[in-house]
Amino acid sequence: MESFNRKNLLELRKMTIKEVEKYYLELRRYEYDNNIPLKNIELRKMIHLLLLQLIKIDRVLSHEKLTVIGDERVKSKNAKIYACTHIGGNDIQRTFEAIGDHAYLFIGDPKEVYIDLTGIILRLNGAVAFETKVDDDRKMAYDRSVELLSKGGNLLIYPEGAWNVTHNLPTMGLYKGTVRMSKETKADIIPVAIEQYDKSFFVNIGKNIKYNPSVGIDELNNKLRDEMASLKWKIWEKHEGTRDEFDDDYIKNFSQNIVDRCEYDFTLEDVYNDMYKDKDITLPEEAYIVTPKEEYEMRKKLSRGYYY
Repeated sequence: MESFNRKNLLELRKMTIKEVEKYYLELRRYEYDNNIPLKNIELRKMIHLLLLQLIKIDRVLSHEKLTVIGDERVKSKNAKIYACTHIGGNDIQRTFEAIGDHAYLFIGDPKEVYIDLTGIILRLNGAVAFETKVDDDRKMAYDRSVELLSKGGNLLIYPEGAWNVTHNLPTMGLYKGTVRMSKETKADIIPVAIEQYDKSFFVNIGKNIKYNPSVGIDELNNKLRDEMASLKWKIWEKHEGTRDEFDDDYIKNFSQNIVDRCEYDFTLEDVYNDMYKDKDITLPEEAYIVTPKEEYEMRKKLSRGYYY
């Protein structure tokens, strides 16, 4: 087995982002091709307890508030896939704090996270990173996730594939990788919804979706989306007043405001490129601009499961 020229953090920080991306892609290929297994999963679970405290401190220093409005999880000896809606900003940190459980983060296009403090924390915690536009890297990430779940580790994943920049869909279309992982490893899927109002985050955690060999991939994916959307809608119901008072400027700037919450160099184009797209469905944002009242009525309709 040929050796790989591993670089330390100081060396990486002298490189451009493109060079760092290439370095980590080549490192993942090297470890994958040489069957180097995931290591220290149990140790990372212990480290995670310390990292949770750091996440809480970060939230306090950021003057943010976190409220878990529901948690219907049941105890299980199975590995767990936490499947969460995605809103950008600090939603990953807040999701970790809300679920409490240790889980590797399934993260696409890490960019600057490779070399900043967040990246260091993710490596200590455990993460499955990949470049979304590189086919073999996506496959390696999928296989690594299956390996993790098969070894009893948990995974935190955002099946929409991108931040939800729509203002009328509780949950966008889902990539099917999440349910395929569950079918392959018999892991529980735990749906999670998160929403942000200014500095306040609200999280709703659903019931375990247990492995069932008689349920097909498409049916399971639809069930997962329904559950995630219902959890999100319950958050909206709890804060209905704020949603019914949106003005036209808010609607116009909604998508850009989500992108602006991110500290890294992501654009709306990046978001639209990464999200799951069903060729048979046209998003409302692509067809017309809705008024606040239309948005409210559409959300009520969507909450009843009329997604297709």
